Amino acid sequence: MRGTVVALSVLCCVGCADERACHQQMGVAQTSVNGVDSHSLVSLEASRSVVEAARAACDKAKLGDEREQLQKAENQLTAQIDLLQKKAAQKSKTPRTPAELAALEKDGDPSCPKGQSYLAHETKHEVRCSGPQIAEMNLAELKAYYADRDFKLSTTDAPLTLKVEHHAEVFTFIFDQPSDAMPRCLTAVTLPGMSWQEVTSRLTGVTPDKLKLDAPVKATRGELALAVEHPEDRPLIRIGACDK
Repeated sequence: MRGTVVALSVLCCVGCADERACHQQMGVAQTSVNGVDSHSLVSLEASRSVVEAARAACDKAKLGDEREQLQKAENQLTAQIDLLQKKAAQKSKTPRTPAELAALEKDGDPSCPKGQSYLAHETKHEVRCSGPQIAEMNLAELKAYYADRDFKLSTTDAPLTLKVEHHAEVFTFIFDQPSDAMPRCLTAVTLPGMSWQEVTSRLTGVTPDKLKLDAPVKATRGELALAVEHPEDRPLIRIGACDK
């Protein structure tokens, strides 16, 4: 029996180094993902590189669960990178003068929500957004914002509702009057794998670490009610005065 125990110990240690490397890099990746700025292309790409390295280490160690977690994180980062790159591509459709580009770099772009950014196609410099948050845009601003990003837009009356769709993403904005400064209610169903914190942060500008499940969100124009259904599995998010 003693010889058997020694043999098993040796066998167990064959993959120990690989497993340790996987778990060590997973810890580094988790720290990177927790600290990522989801509105910065530079930050997102750097974090994705860290996650990719960790996934490769877990592939080598043949640790399927760990690899799956890292692949999910990598997919989320890639989705956000694609979104920011798409914004940059949209901005490049209309050529801008050097003076306009200089003003954007200095003062920010009022056509996208404050706290976000994109790379200007012409200069490859990062441009800060300086406009209202999505949850606080009026009807005209929302239509312009989403039309510029190739979302499908539709409106209905009673109540006045703007629905915007792009693949699996669906956002619905409800207004009492066309002249309202912001929607009374906003609902969101977004891409699989994206957390409710990340989606709510995109819509309100509040950082994910300051969000609490079903607690009011402190937006620019005051507190907004927040309700989240099935938060762990493609959440349905309601912001504002929404009727279920």
